[in-house]
Amino acid sequence: MSTRTQPRRRTVPALLIALAASMLVAGEAAAAPPVAESGPDVTVVAGTDAQLSGSVSDPDGDALEIHWLMTVVNGGDVSSCTFTGPWSWAPVSPQGLSPTLNCTQPGSYLLQLMAGDGTLFDDDTGALVTFTDPDTTPATCSFRPWIKRLTSLRIGDAESGVESYTVVHTFNISMKPTTGMWSPPTPSTSLQWSRPGRGAGVALISHTNGAGVSGECVLFVRRDGTAKVVN
Repeated sequence: MSTRTQPRRRTVPALLIALAASMLVAGEAAAAPPVAESGPDVTVVAGTDAQLSGSVSDPDGDALEIHWLMTVVNGGDVSSCTFTGPWSWAPVSPQGLSPTLNCTQPGSYLLQLMAGDGTLFDDDTGALVTFTDPDTTPATCSFRPWIKRLTSLRIGDAESGVESYTVVHTFNISMKPTTGMWSPPTPSTSLQWSRPGRGAGVALISHTNGAGVSGECVLFVRRDGTAKVVN
């Protein structure tokens, strides 16, 4: 009498099953969120455009959508602002990544770029956009005491700089150079001046600062050689 041996079933060890399951879970968890960068902080004069420079990327190569969030940090007013970027989810575009913000109300605003791949999203710490008060004060003129009948007149503007000047009129005063222009504006510039004769003299100088504010100053020299500047 013969006996038949039943084939033995091969069983997968429980350890291998657990390992495979853990690898599967790890693979699912490998999906990475997108990365959003709002770009550097920006400071401009209120009423002018602030250019933002955002960027996004996705480690998995997923298609992304973006939008911006704005928070008033100090002294601002959202109703005074116009923005060219998306406030709600929109496909990535050059204009969406580098929009402009223009606020007529001085203050600081935090702009945060958000990026999403449909499942995961990322928001950056944000770019601080500061709008300063417009410069409404013209440059000023000052001068140094006489040095061998030759001295200098200084035109300066610490806030917006000096964009240009012109010596409009002189009497018994020699001034050089008679004109100047800078782009970008220079913080200050000096003119050399002297009094050729012994009598009184006068010079009129017109100037414009970097904010486009124009002004004039007059240099008076008395007969005794003492001088003063009137802005």
